[in-house]
Amino acid sequence: MRSKDLDIGEQAISQAAEAGIKSQMDEVESLDVELRTDPGKLARGEVDEVTVEGRGLVVQNALRTEHLSLKANSVDIDMIKAALGDIKLEQPADASARVVLKAEDIQKAFNSDYVKQKLRGQKIDLPSGERVTTDASNVSFTIPEAGQIAVEADVMLIEKVETHHVAFTARPQLMEGGHVVTLEDIQYDEATNDMPELTQSLVDSTQDILDLRSFELSGTTLQFDELMVEPGQLIIQAQAKIESF
Repeated sequence: MRSKDLDIGEQAISQAAEAGIKSQMDEVESLDVELRTDPGKLARGEVDEVTVEGRGLVVQNALRTEHLSLKANSVDIDMIKAALGDIKLEQPADASARVVLKAEDIQKAFNSDYVKQKLRGQKIDLPSGERVTTDASNVSFTIPEAGQIAVEADVMLIEKVETHHVAFTARPQLMEGGHVVTLEDIQYDEATNDMPELTQSLVDSTQDILDLRSFELSGTTLQFDELMVEPGQLIIQAQAKIESF
């Protein structure tokens, strides 16, 4: 909840920034934005500190964010545009960010209509030389232990009218550049891995779901520093470059 000690000017700018962020969200459970400074600085567009705290945010691809926090210091705002409700920065500001994802929310994203459409229609080549179309359903995503994820699903080969259960465990790692998650140390469930091509298709889909660029808001660029995989949740630390709210 926004602090009650913000003055009228701070409240107005904070509310405008909050409205700008909410307009980019598919869903918002709670969102608080605070821009703090003193009246003299605010008249010149100088803000000492910006904090953003959000819960239950859905930005893209139906993936819910349990918690998102962002903090920036020494921000200069274009006050002419701010008077019109458009919070633009005079120059990009550096910020720190933290994102928490729950395993159950990632699983819901896998089984959402948006993601199902992406999983449906993938083409794979079988050892026989046949090229078939796949459709995944009943996807399960869990984090059984620190550093490890487990994914399983039913994958249908549409042309052959066959359904195969596939499963694997892996360790998510940030690739150089800090945007893309790659899955390392992939271990296949031998009992269900009669078609490795299907499992690889599920691995590729998992990496797509965990593309961290999904969390970039308009006017904000994220450089991810660390990905922590804890039982039941993923925690992402990042540096942000903010141009607008």
